Amino acid sequence: MEKRSKNRIGKRLMVKFGMEKPEKLGFTEDLSPTGLFIKTSAVFKPGTLLRIELTLPDNRALPMAGQVVWAKQVPQNLIRFSKKSGMGIRLTQVGDDYTRFMAALRGEIKGTPY
Repeated sequence: MEKRSKNRIGKRLMVKFGMEKPEKLGFTEDLSPTGLFIKTSAVFKPGTLLRIELTLPDNRALPMAGQVVWAKQVPQNLIRFSKKSGMGIRLTQVGDDYTRFMAALRGEIKGTPY
């Protein structure tokens, strides 16, 4: 049975993340209201709680928190060629701005630049 949400949306956005503060860099591959995939070579073990800062297309940075569900590490020089080098994150804390952003991506809010 497929565990992941069917309402994932493919979107490449810059994201910073880390245990104490968001200092490592990656990019999203897909997002949903409850999770996201971070493409990166700097992976953390499943179960790790992360502080996340997602940069929207209008350059606003949204603070969030999440937990690593799965991780696959690929050497830095091969990350461009690997489809799933990074981490699947279950979001545990998001703000209203992220909820509105996801609604705009799904077409529930008209007239947004996303």
